[in-house]
Amino acid sequence: MRVLLSYREVNESSNVGAATRRRAVGNAGRASPARTAAAGVRPARWAALLSVLACACSLQGLSPGWDASSSGGEAGVSSGAGATGGEGGSIRESIEIEAENGELCFLYGGFTRMEDEDARGGWYVAVPEELDCKTDKVDCLFQITKAGTYQITARVAEGPEEGTDNSWWIRVNNKPEEGYRYDMTGSEFHVDIVSDTTLPEPKPLTFELAPGEHSVSFGCREDGAKLDWVGLVRLGP
Repeated sequence: MRVLLSYREVNESSNVGAATRRRAVGNAGRASPARTAAAGVRPARWAALLSVLACACSLQGLSPGWDASSSGGEAGVSSGAGATGGEGGSIRESIEIEAENGELCFLYGGFTRMEDEDARGGWYVAVPEELDCKTDKVDCLFQITKAGTYQITARVAEGPEEGTDNSWWIRVNNKPEEGYRYDMTGSEFHVDIVSDTTLPEPKPLTFELAPGEHSVSFGCREDGAKLDWVGLVRLGP
């Protein structure tokens, strides 16, 4: 209703300006005070109308139904401090946790926090070169609020020995016991979808998860491999 009233007011202002121009014919070389006033009103009225329209573009909060339809619904993943929204503005519900976050990710064995300006937040974790892999692992905990199918994402990079320091054992809720083998390539930090690379054609790992706490584990397979953050993405019900 506010938009319609503003629009009518703008039309009335325009009509006043038109009538003023007709009365001003014959007064060449002298600007009518009324015309000057009308000229000042029109931009102000249009500015008011544009403000209303701009406000109407965002209808968040009008109703729960509208909010759910316009934002893709309630977020399906949550965790605590140190968790951030997904990179790249993805529409899918996602969250990432920094691997060096001592409150949400727990380092076992030789895994160590290491500084690197190319890592998000300036830190990543790895088993230092020459220590070899044993039972070393990183466990990150996620609190799921919505059941569904999830896949794992991560920001990773190869270690010093490119082509060899580039694989992990992946487990969710400590299963499977031997872990899924995940190979990655690239000496620079990059975001990757975690896949089972033992298959003839590597396939992204997906998991059916219920609401509650779930652990995502990156086990050391080759020392030197770098882990910046771990993420979960909800694909759907």
